[in-house]
Amino acid sequence: MFAFLQQSNNQGAKAQIKIQKISASKITPLMVCESLKAPVLLESAFLTTGKGRFSLLITQEAFRVIKEDSKYLLQKDSNKYLLNSLEKISSFILPKNPKFLDFLEAFMALAPQVSETIFSEDLSFLPLPLGGVGYFGYEFFSEIEEMQFHNPPLYQASENAFIFGREFVIFDHFYEMLYAVNVVYENEVCNLDLEKCNKDLLDKLASIEIPKKENRAYKTAINPKNKESYYIQMVELLKNEIYVGNLLQCVPSQSLEITSDLPPLQAYENLRASNPSPYMYYFDFGEYQIIGSSPEVLIKVQSDSEENFALLTTRPIAGTRPRGKNALEDSKLEGELKDNIKENAEHLMLLDLGRNDIGKVALPNSVCVTQERIIEKYARVMHLVSEVQGKMDLKLHKKTDALFATFPAGTVSGAPKIQAIKTIESLESHKRGIYAGAIGYFSKNGDMDFAITIRTAIYQKGVYYLQAGAGVVYDSIPSEEYKETQNKMLSLVEAIMGNKQ
Repeated sequence: MFAFLQQSNNQGAKAQIKIQKISASKITPLMVCESLKAPVLLESAFLTTGKGRFSLLITQEAFRVIKEDSKYLLQKDSNKYLLNSLEKISSFILPKNPKFLDFLEAFMALAPQVSETIFSEDLSFLPLPLGGVGYFGYEFFSEIEEMQFHNPPLYQASENAFIFGREFVIFDHFYEMLYAVNVVYENEVCNLDLEKCNKDLLDKLASIEIPKKENRAYKTAINPKNKESYYIQMVELLKNEIYVGNLLQCVPSQSLEITSDLPPLQAYENLRASNPSPYMYYFDFGEYQIIGSSPEVLIKVQSDSEENFALLTTRPIAGTRPRGKNALEDSKLEGELKDNIKENAEHLMLLDLGRNDIGKVALPNSVCVTQERIIEKYARVMHLVSEVQGKMDLKLHKKTDALFATFPAGTVSGAPKIQAIKTIESLESHKRGIYAGAIGYFSKNGDMDFAITIRTAIYQKGVYYLQAGAGVVYDSIPSEEYKETQNKMLSLVEAIMGNKQ
């Protein structure tokens, strides 16, 4: 509970943080996640170079900031507190008619600072997500542009949801070390002894043992939400919209449901083993879980040491081929992708859109393409990928302006972006929800790292919900676009169903 919610003169606690570094040679992030029932696990890995340097866990939640039914809520344990009518949160003054990001920024301000006076070494390199870890659903776009979404949901989940941690465990795989972190937020009404909490966390980590794997078969059944003919009809309609000049490109999606009793953490473990990706994540929100292995950066914001400027990065992916059955076929498919006129035209269109999005908030002449049309390979597909960077003046823009400028990605909506989003809303039968939004975290200073929520499954009441799209241009072949959506979901289907698909 926070003092400002009690409307009392009690100022609550001061922001505090306790950090200890220990060896991580005997435990893994998955062991910690399973043993401590962590609600959040973020990892990264690459098919060619192996796992990334850091793995991030929240092993105990402090509170959540969520949006449900147009209400902005603070959730602590099972209690929810309405935030809409507040004028300030602690000393943070909210704007008139605040929106979701305003509330997130207010709670970021309550997190403690990390300095060398708190820990014996400079930890500026450490990705510590004190500003919240979670997701923006696709329909978050209604807070950026005046647009309403009316389709029914596929499942019941918060529109946006961010978890603020009480306990964090950060693995540094380069040095086989981990950082055990405990936090109290400013204005909290609590009497936590952080020294004791941190010692308790270290004791829990020390007692973790290799879990015994249950060798059992899980029940699974697949249920396509839309027939192939339905998706092909959408592609034909979009080709006509492109022909008459209403669109340049659009990304319709289709859904798949898998009924299964496979635990989501087991599905995540299968997915990370079979399809290593730059953004891998497991979330347990209680009523639903999220697993994913997204290859695509939506927006990354990294401020310089003096907090005057920030480097913005986005990496549009457009152009897909399945992986070959052997090295020769793989090389042939790679060549086809590089040389395909349609795929390259689509990629350049979305590269321009990414450049324009970054250009909305970056300094003039600072936007540049740092990688163009390189091939990135994953377990089941290969992609054409480019990278765009720009420099933002923090005296002119807030860091969250970069999120507004790029959301949602053109690679999951289309071009022109607003018209593509309106068209998708008219064609698809359900809200996209978590799919095609953004998933990642904020640091205390507002720096951020968000992936596009693709190659992702939501698990609720015994059902995994999958979704994938394909970019449609004038010369698209409808059946090929349908196959592309199938290929994009294949790694998830295999992670959930094994050899049954």
